[in-house]
Amino acid sequence: MFKKLPIVLIITVIISILLNPVVPLQIKQIIYAISLTTKSIVIFLLPFIIFGLLFKTFVKLSQNALSVILIIFGTLVCSNFINTFLTHYLGTMIFHSNLSFNTELNQSTSLIPYFRFEIPSIIKNEYALFGGMLSGWITALYNSKLAIKISNIINILVQKLFKIISILIPLFIIGFVIKCASEGTLISILTSYSQILLVFIVYATIYTLLFYWIASNFNYKKTIKSLKNMLPAFLTAISTISSALTMPITIICTEKNVKNKELADSVISSTVNIHLLGDCIAIPLLAYALLKHYGFNEPTFIEYLIFTCYFVLAKFSVAAVPAGGVIIMAPILEKYLHFTSEMSTMLIAIYVIFDPLVTSINVLGNGALAKVIDSFNIYFKKMQIN
Repeated sequence: MFKKLPIVLIITVIISILLNPVVPLQIKQIIYAISLTTKSIVIFLLPFIIFGLLFKTFVKLSQNALSVILIIFGTLVCSNFINTFLTHYLGTMIFHSNLSFNTELNQSTSLIPYFRFEIPSIIKNEYALFGGMLSGWITALYNSKLAIKISNIINILVQKLFKIISILIPLFIIGFVIKCASEGTLISILTSYSQILLVFIVYATIYTLLFYWIASNFNYKKTIKSLKNMLPAFLTAISTISSALTMPITIICTEKNVKNKELADSVISSTVNIHLLGDCIAIPLLAYALLKHYGFNEPTFIEYLIFTCYFVLAKFSVAAVPAGGVIIMAPILEKYLHFTSEMSTMLIAIYVIFDPLVTSINVLGNGALAKVIDSFNIYFKKMQIN
């Protein structure tokens, strides 16, 4: 269902534009109300998903040797942090640019939901985040077999929750699109954010090239060769729109670029859900564009730094499925960048359009990370020999 989200959104946009003049206002209000209700359900489920994914991730990491864990974990965190933090400067440029956004919405035509039904969140995402990390790690250290058994059970439950969300998300997006079409802002949104998509493509391409150049010890020929080897994974990611589904191809491609194939397999399999290079660019970039769109103040340096820290930690709870990254991040955006509910909804809708390209960048980033860690491993082995 997640793989069909971009198609669902495109069809919905077309139908909304064509049928908007003839659909009764009451029907629009009901659909919008259902959309807000589904969002409430998704937010309610998020802490449980975050806990489950983090528990599984840290149980899996604990099965590796301590030195390998430290190398993988340290490199992963640094990569996500640097990438997300540097996007702040691009976002600032977007915020102060002359890109045109329709910030003056006609409040007289604002669509009001027919009813409101919200499920209160009983667990904060931060508690679920740290709880999943600590419990997964401690359980694995105490009894690895028990930890794996619990992890498998939790994984089954999480997958069922994602199946529920895969049904809810299209309803969530449809209601938002209908709202925008009803208020006459849909065309403006699509036109404005096509420019942001172009900015994303240019910046992500440059960043990825630099990543591979550094991973190739600043060797131009090795950089080109590594990228050519990753091309099948890149194309597969565009079609599957899932880093997880692309993982077998990613591993095969990455093995051609490294010396320690077993280490590469371990890196790719353990970081496919948490090292999301494209998300670290796309989500903050869209966040700045939306803040500008709605006339909000630009985040201060400290605000963005705090957001970056939580953003990086939350990466450990992201499932590498279409729109998985932005769904998990929505509450963090609302708390630390002062997003409104409507802004979060718009971010998810726009992100779905970006997702095929975002996923392909994620996959290339995973290959580059494995190459960097492979270089570190070779360096440490040489130190041990000496």
